[in-house]
Amino acid sequence: MVGDEVRPTLAGTYRLPTIIGRAAELAEVGRLLVDPRVRLLTLTGTAGVGKSRLAREALSDSAFHGCLDAMVDLGECADRASTWNAVLAKASRRSLACAPQDLEPDAALAVLASRIGTCRAILLLDNCDRVVEQISTDVARLLEHCPNLVLVATSRVPFNLYRECVLCVRPLRTGCDTVDYYPGSAPAAQLLLDSIDSHYRGTAAVADRLVLDEIVRELDGVPLAIELAAGSIARIGPVRTLHRIEAGADLRSPSFVDVPARHRTLHGAVEWGLDGVTPEVLDLLLRLSLYRSVIDTDMACLVAGKPEEETTVAMAELVQRSLLDHLSSGPHGHGYRLFATVRSYCRQVLAADPLHATAIREDHVDRLCRLAELIGPRFDQHEHRADALDAAGKQIVDFLAAVHYLIDTGRPERAVHLAAQLESAWIQHGYQSELESVLAEALEMSDRSTVDPGVTAPLCLEVLGTWAGRSGRLRRAVELLTNSAAAYRRFDKHVDAARVTVVLIAVLIGLGERAAAKAQVAVASQYADELDGPWPSRLRGSAMLLRIPVPPARDTEVLAGLCGRARRLDSTARLIGLNTLARTQIGELTAARAQSLYRENLADDDLQTHALQAIVALEGCAMAYDAAGVEYAEPTVTLMLAARQLRATHGIPQLGAGDPAPREVEHRNALGESRFREIMRKAGEMSLADAVAYACAGPTLPDPDGSPLAALTNRQREIARLVATGLTNRMIATQLGISEWTVVNHVRQVMIKLDCPSRLHVALVVERDSQSATEGAGRGEPVVDERTGELPRMTVARKT
Repeated sequence: MVGDEVRPTLAGTYRLPTIIGRAAELAEVGRLLVDPRVRLLTLTGTAGVGKSRLAREALSDSAFHGCLDAMVDLGECADRASTWNAVLAKASRRSLACAPQDLEPDAALAVLASRIGTCRAILLLDNCDRVVEQISTDVARLLEHCPNLVLVATSRVPFNLYRECVLCVRPLRTGCDTVDYYPGSAPAAQLLLDSIDSHYRGTAAVADRLVLDEIVRELDGVPLAIELAAGSIARIGPVRTLHRIEAGADLRSPSFVDVPARHRTLHGAVEWGLDGVTPEVLDLLLRLSLYRSVIDTDMACLVAGKPEEETTVAMAELVQRSLLDHLSSGPHGHGYRLFATVRSYCRQVLAADPLHATAIREDHVDRLCRLAELIGPRFDQHEHRADALDAAGKQIVDFLAAVHYLIDTGRPERAVHLAAQLESAWIQHGYQSELESVLAEALEMSDRSTVDPGVTAPLCLEVLGTWAGRSGRLRRAVELLTNSAAAYRRFDKHVDAARVTVVLIAVLIGLGERAAAKAQVAVASQYADELDGPWPSRLRGSAMLLRIPVPPARDTEVLAGLCGRARRLDSTARLIGLNTLARTQIGELTAARAQSLYRENLADDDLQTHALQAIVALEGCAMAYDAAGVEYAEPTVTLMLAARQLRATHGIPQLGAGDPAPREVEHRNALGESRFREIMRKAGEMSLADAVAYACAGPTLPDPDGSPLAALTNRQREIARLVATGLTNRMIATQLGISEWTVVNHVRQVMIKLDCPSRLHVALVVERDSQSATEGAGRGEPVVDERTGELPRMTVARKT
């Protein structure tokens, strides 16, 4: 295992205790200490973040040597009396053992105030977390009696005094914003390297440094956690240490005798500051620890199960105690998140009480399922889709964890239901491929399950088949949907089988398997009266698709009716409907109509919230160009490769063998290898917005309804255009690589179809057609939004 074999490179071992990555904080503390307006400076932050080390390092500056009166560690003090006697002893330069007796707190405070008087003095009250509430009013009195005294305190909880200056110490940075980042160079990783003894630090393998980077990210850059991890690395290596951290195991120090007991374990450091936390607030903390996403106030109320006011108060207490991080901004705006160290402690607490842990986790998953039931229907509502996607995106990681939990606990059916409700969210946020793998696991479990196996398997197959169909993987969709319908029938669920069959019909039509589609219409129609919701209408629509001629002809009556129905649908259904209809029009005579329908979708105002249907429309435009002929090789290949790259970027599975796609080899040969590679590079750099703009601004295919050449095949049109250039039959045969006799036959058919008595008349028809196409093509200018005068804008969320 990489990094687990540690060989000594030096005769001895040593550590490099140092402060790293705190230059800005040290400068800020120094600036505040010389500001006459600052009398009480409190450094707060989560357990182990380095408050004490930062304060002591700042006060060690020579600028404060003349006025630094004492540094007092109050970590072992439990009340006012022990606190002020400890401070008095340090400030008087005498040990407590020399004191005749402890003074009462008020008396000790009075003596301390009189000894400091009006002198310029700085006192450090270190680790005063446990007594901060008890001594807060005493601190105010001391500052009032000593006008030149500056108090510096370190505590996870501030004093809550009016004149208090609170500086929150953040964890160390775990990454770098520059593209040329070298592994192990972030401040947190540097601290880890300097904390490891020289036996390990002597190795400089990049692989090991990558593991170290992952360790500090898992620990959120908290210095104490990093130093404890260094001890673990010295014993078992970095890879095993990382696995232990990911599993929630505690980190322990080598028990240096000068390290306080509370700092010898990570969980002990967190627990030390929990005195005074009510059981209700602690229970809320445990519930919040199950969420990996940023939690906003609405979600916190759902977690707590209490009104907003009560929940906000409890969240504020957790923030004040440095157990919860308050984020004022971020990818999803205002919210809260647990520090990794606190989350790890909560996992230990839950592990120690399995019954309570199970109850909390079950409630956690139930709340997420209810949230999905609330959000799911809004994905298909135009006015709510964007907000619903945003709400689901905030909790997408937690939803995924809930699906896994339900599968792991033997409830695959509920996991499939949850996954199906959030289909649009998985796709939009880049999780479709991952969810399909998860559902495949649920399908496997259903095969082994003894609890109603007749429910999970067909439902899982139905969901996977529907997703495959919507993403253009038609061959896989046919297989999955066929198996789903068969499974439903085996368990006498014939209406459910009919519902699946309605989806299967459209997929079969998309593949051109019309005979099979007609047979499935007959099967589904037997249960038409029992279908509810949108399914009867969808069955009628699928049957109408079969009335569209194959190959597609210029007759638009049936198509116009279906397009009108599709345009009346809302949001996702409208885009899916138009993409489905456009696919039926991909052919020699109707490629322009297919392109027009795909472009209609690409110009949709809501396209930014429909990444999958946008990519399907881009692939459709490529197919339309492909049908129009090899002269459109460049836009065909550009859109095909761009869509392929966008599928990978957005976590959408690629098309499979046998799925409808352009003739890549033929177009590649037409372009030449050099031009093809240039287009590949360009397409690989396209964002979804770039690809949409390209598809809308690309060559507009000529409308065959107004062209006499529409009656010709692609090869016949090609030969007619060559005839118009004056080439002889032999020259045409040589150029196209076909026999002269074949050219003669094609020319004869061209003259018959165009009603031309001679080659000269063919040339005149081609010339007039070219002039008409040039006037109406509109090539080269990007499509512009008539209302705003701007190109279509796309903002698509990515997986992080």
